[in-house]
Amino acid sequence: MTMATSRRSHRSAALLALGAAALVLASCGGSRDGDERSGAAARAGDPDALAERAAGPNRAARSGRIDGRIDIDLQGVAAFAEPFSVDVRGPFRHRRGASLPDYELEMGVGDNGIGLTALRGRSWVGLGSTGYPLPAPIRRRLVRSSARGENGLTRTLEQFGIAPSRWETDRRIAGTTRLDGVEVAHITTSFNAGRLVRDANTLLGLLSALGITRATGLPDRISRRARHAVVRSVTLKRGASWIGVRDKVLRRARFTMKFAVARADRAVLSGISGGTIAGELNVTGIGTPQRVRAPARTGPFANFRVAVDALADQRAARGR
Repeated sequence: MTMATSRRSHRSAALLALGAAALVLASCGGSRDGDERSGAAARAGDPDALAERAAGPNRAARSGRIDGRIDIDLQGVAAFAEPFSVDVRGPFRHRRGASLPDYELEMGVGDNGIGLTALRGRSWVGLGSTGYPLPAPIRRRLVRSSARGENGLTRTLEQFGIAPSRWETDRRIAGTTRLDGVEVAHITTSFNAGRLVRDANTLLGLLSALGITRATGLPDRISRRARHAVVRSVTLKRGASWIGVRDKVLRRARFTMKFAVARADRAVLSGISGGTIAGELNVTGIGTPQRVRAPARTGPFANFRVAVDALADQRAARGR
């Protein structure tokens, strides 16, 4: 794992990125292999009902592989003259009655990354090939968040505060197409930026418990004042999702969010004047067996905290 140093502007940039990351992780998908047919939209049914079914109990969504990425382009901050990316990828599977799905995920922001693994009642955070067992309070945090989901996919995403059913608005069926050989409804959406950014605090709470917010310069939480500044700045909220017509599984999400920050709000967001955040998430292997492996090596969680605290101290020293 590497963690680049972050200045005060990184904190607010990451704030916006986390909210955006939540949206891009909100749905899942595959590769397109057919032309969209608006004449078949009637078979798709009501878009709100489809979204509710996708978020509810759904055996077909018990497993898959997430591969998501967002690209962030900010204006007004010299430290981010070049765009940067946020990504998450890896397999997940849900066993009936399990407190957490099994998964083996890699999470990254720019050059920074950690692993997060859960397998048969145990959880680890990873640096390189070494996994560190999560203390019981941190695992319980994940279990509480995951319990808000109702199928394997949503239970995996809820750990990070990701829940499209709470955010999407103005859903409309644009037509149908085929993804990975499956007929899907293409649904265009807007979203509630306030709810989305508020739910980003679930992810920040986890990162704070791991000590990663201090090492990267991220805030431990997004304040109400900062959330309001973000919401006031949004000028475009455009999204889309693709849901299986028969199996009601979310299969793809794309979004674009543009924002222009008023001068009065720029101090709250460390000088950011505007930008564009866009992303896409795909999930392949929906409903098929997924291999999840425990870390190759393990060490005490205290060693993980020592490593993270050392990075935080290095960052603080360079920021003086």
